[in-house]
Amino acid sequence: MLSVEPKDRLLAWAACCGEDTFEGFEVYYKTCCDSLNMAASAAVWRAAAIVFLIAVLPTKQTYSKHTNVVLVGATGDLAKKYLWQGFFDLYQAEHAKGNTFSFYGGGRNNVEAGGPLLQEIVTESRKCSTEIDSCIQHRENFVEMVKYHRLKSEDDYAELCKTIEENLKQSELEERGRFFYLSVPPFAYPSVSANIHKFCRPKEPEAWLRVVVEKPFGHDLQSAEELVESLSEFFSEEELYRVDHYLGKQAVEEILPFRRGNWDLEAMWNTEHVERVEIVMKETIDVKGRLSFFDHYGIIRDVLQNHLTEILTLVAMDTPQRGNLSDFQQKKLDLYSQIQPLTSEGSLIGQYEEYNSQWQEELKKEDKDSSQSATFAAVVFTISSDRWKDVPFVVTAGKKLDERVGYVRVVFRKLLADENCVERACPHNQVIFHIGHGKLKVPAVLVSKGLPKPVVPMGWVEYEPPADMEIFDLPASAYHVYSPEVVRDAYSSLIESVYRGQSDRFVSSPHLLASWRIWTPLLKELEGKEPRKYPGGKEDSTLQYVLVDDKLYFLSDLIVDRSDAFAFSTSSSTGTLNLATLPSVFRGQRLVSGESDKVITQLANNIKDIALQTLQTKELFHIAFSGGKSPLKLLNYLVLESERMGFPWKQTLIWFVDERCVPHNDERSNFHFVEKNLLRYLDIPMYNVNPMPVGGAYEECDVNGADQHHSKVSNILDGAFDYVLLGVGSDGHTASLFPGSPALQEQEKYVAITDATGDVEVKQRMTLTFKSINKSGNVGVLLLGKGKHGIVKKLQDGGVDVEKLPITGVKPKQDSMTWYIDHQALFGQE
Repeated sequence: MLSVEPKDRLLAWAACCGEDTFEGFEVYYKTCCDSLNMAASAAVWRAAAIVFLIAVLPTKQTYSKHTNVVLVGATGDLAKKYLWQGFFDLYQAEHAKGNTFSFYGGGRNNVEAGGPLLQEIVTESRKCSTEIDSCIQHRENFVEMVKYHRLKSEDDYAELCKTIEENLKQSELEERGRFFYLSVPPFAYPSVSANIHKFCRPKEPEAWLRVVVEKPFGHDLQSAEELVESLSEFFSEEELYRVDHYLGKQAVEEILPFRRGNWDLEAMWNTEHVERVEIVMKETIDVKGRLSFFDHYGIIRDVLQNHLTEILTLVAMDTPQRGNLSDFQQKKLDLYSQIQPLTSEGSLIGQYEEYNSQWQEELKKEDKDSSQSATFAAVVFTISSDRWKDVPFVVTAGKKLDERVGYVRVVFRKLLADENCVERACPHNQVIFHIGHGKLKVPAVLVSKGLPKPVVPMGWVEYEPPADMEIFDLPASAYHVYSPEVVRDAYSSLIESVYRGQSDRFVSSPHLLASWRIWTPLLKELEGKEPRKYPGGKEDSTLQYVLVDDKLYFLSDLIVDRSDAFAFSTSSSTGTLNLATLPSVFRGQRLVSGESDKVITQLANNIKDIALQTLQTKELFHIAFSGGKSPLKLLNYLVLESERMGFPWKQTLIWFVDERCVPHNDERSNFHFVEKNLLRYLDIPMYNVNPMPVGGAYEECDVNGADQHHSKVSNILDGAFDYVLLGVGSDGHTASLFPGSPALQEQEKYVAITDATGDVEVKQRMTLTFKSINKSGNVGVLLLGKGKHGIVKKLQDGGVDVEKLPITGVKPKQDSMTWYIDHQALFGQE
């Protein structure tokens, strides 16, 4: 019956009855409405409400809804900087609604010392967002309301909570609930909790108790389990609120609402579209002054295990039903179960160079002593769900880095045909949740204009950064940018959430333990591992690193001579920490890299795509294969996968880029190599195959063979193959164009005979020339194996020296060249 009435009208009536939720009013409303006709007019409905008010309420004394707030650790640094401001903001927001409060600050000092100190803190640190009369008056009232109590012994807690009860009774206040915020070290939680449980539970049956605790929530899985068990002796899960203040930051708060409100983008929130996710928190400050704490925990326990892992869950979890706490909790647990174990292999740690001297001075250590606590860490997560298979989540944090900034960056896969491509460099589309600081200074959500335009988040407005600002190497104008209308502190937001009972914004026991199960094995593996030393600051490039096959490597460990290393530029601004996947460009051309199997798979599929595209306008597809060992994996893949790929072999004509001057049935023959490893397994007519007419008598080519083949290529193709696959020798030769060879200067012929320089097996070879190669529609260059690392390094600087490095003379006129280089060749790794 109730479902026929709009809920906003019900809520309005509920407010009249002293209730602020529909659920609190429903039973009274239903009692009243059962005596009425549900089809009555609006006037009858209003009359029903009046009847309810007259008949039901006159015998009951109404009370204000009152909340008692106790801040334990009221004069500490956190309370001074953030918590009292948060409670003042709560008081301002709720006072206008008729809700009342009492505020008590507790500390270990006696009243004579602690009282004036607390008054000074509350007076000086409470700020109004605007200096209007009402806020100023609220501030004065708030300062007067805050009362100090010593909270050191059981008797102190008993006295405080006796005072609370007496104040409620004297003021005839009905208690809504009690809000305890424990801004004390974790070792004090058990004793404080025991006293709250014993003396301070509210007497009103309907009043709630909510207790807030601050991180750290344990040091590892075992200590977290012990902490959970000790607190569970005194509080139910519903009464306990573990604060991770990053969950109160506005950009983080917006992650799930943004996903829910933009279903076209949410439909792309998966492995098919997303290349990687970066979650980063960088700071420029060191840890001097808090080394006692930090040295015990390190950057992983201090930041990654809590703040950044919590953010990761919001990005990666399946979207829960709005307002359904159990669904939220289950989907978050499901995600934790899908995260693969973290290992030290590929995880990176560092320590700024001054750390040990600061540690020795602050903790009174001897010069011979040293600490291995990390002040920088980067870890890659992999998730085994269908949604995130093969998508790395890179989580990074550090102290004394190039800038102060925090962000989540969802990077989408490149579309090479994107109209925004400029000079072959296609920008990544991305969604960025800018947590704060950095260039933008304010919280923001940025969405590339190449993606569907997002819905403006509620309470947010479009924001125009400075026109000359670049964000991740793109102008700010390349993004839709949104920022909050009102910037709020994270603690203010979370304190309000505790008051409202929004427990999904806090860390539950099951989620806490699930997180520690992931991190504890890695922490054990990292024990005793020496962190990379780094000086820190804007000019420091020590920590530049790359993502390679779901593992992280310091760039300097992969490329020893970095004077001509790839230009990685994916940090939010130029600086020390440089997070990137593999470069996508080599010598100004497209680069495909990865483990050799992945490179070969991509190469085969690219050739097939080009073949099918060519056959849309032409009857045949012409491809020229190179010889040597590099193409063997490609040929094997084409044999095994041709049927699945649907490769159009019957419409494909096969040519060769070069050939040794030996008979075609000789093991040294490139034709024989391709025939043995590919042609004999395919249903392809032999007249589709065009071997070079080398003759091969006495390992010398027929002098007329090159002219014959030139004529054949000219008549059929006008010199332009649809695809040419090249290799590169360790001396830089390609095809059979060797350093210093006269064939390098051939400008008229498509085919030439050249001396087989450095080849002890034969004297001569026949080869395509630059005239033919550079006229081709597409050129792929394949380099596999650690043995090619030397030539790759020589080619990295982008210079051209055809006489010494003939491959540098390959410049297809249509600018359609792609390098296929595996990690072994690119980085010299096994």
